[in-house]
Amino acid sequence: MSWGEEQQKEIETIRERKITVKLSDADCDRLARKCGKHGLTIGELIENFVGDLVGGTYSNGSDERDYADQWFERCWFGMFPEPTLLNHLLNLGYEPEHYLDMLENVETIKSDIEITKQNIAEPSDEWKDIVYHKYNDDFTSYECVPCYNSVDEYIASEKEDLESYKADLEEALEELKDMRADWKPEKEPNMNEEIELIKKWVKEREDFINE
Repeated sequence: MSWGEEQQKEIETIRERKITVKLSDADCDRLARKCGKHGLTIGELIENFVGDLVGGTYSNGSDERDYADQWFERCWFGMFPEPTLLNHLLNLGYEPEHYLDMLENVETIKSDIEITKQNIAEPSDEWKDIVYHKYNDDFTSYECVPCYNSVDEYIASEKEDLESYKADLEEALEELKDMRADWKPEKEPNMNEEIELIKKWVKEREDFINE
C-alpha cells in the first residue's frame, strides 16, 4: 500500500477526540493567548503538535518532526524511560494485547490439563453422552452417534488430549519467554504490577481510540 493510500485510510478515521489535561488557570490563559496571536484554536495547536511528534496522518514537515522529537527526547520521560515490560514490548514491536492474550491462553490450557487429568483418573458416566452428528448422504438430516464405545476408549482419547494440551502449554510458555527475551529491568520485577501496567495501557488506548 502506498503512503497516499495509507494516509487516505487514516484520514477516514479522523474525528473529535477527548483528552483531559491538568493545567493552571494561568497556563490556560497563556495557551489561549498564544493560539489567538496566530489564529489557531487550542485544539488545532494540539493537533499540529501531535502530528509532528508522532509523524502522523498530517505533519508540518521533516524539520518540525525532528524538533518535536528532539523536545520529547530531551524531557525527563524521553531521556530516562523506566524499563518496564510494557516499555520492552513496545520497543521490540510486540502488541501488548497479544502478551495478555497469551497469558490468558496459558491459564486456559492449565485448566484444561487439570480437568483432563481428573477425567482420566476418575471418569464419570458423562462420556456416554458425548456424541457426534452423522449426516445422511445429502446432509438433510443426521443421527447422534456415541463417540466412545467404552470407558477405555474415552480414557485413551483423554490421554491423547492431555499430551496435546501439554504441547500447547509448552509452546505458549516459550512464546511468552521469547517476548520477554533481553528484557532487563533494573530490579527484580513484580510481575503482577507489570501485568497491571500493561492492562491499564491497553484499556487507555482502547478508550482513547473508541471514545
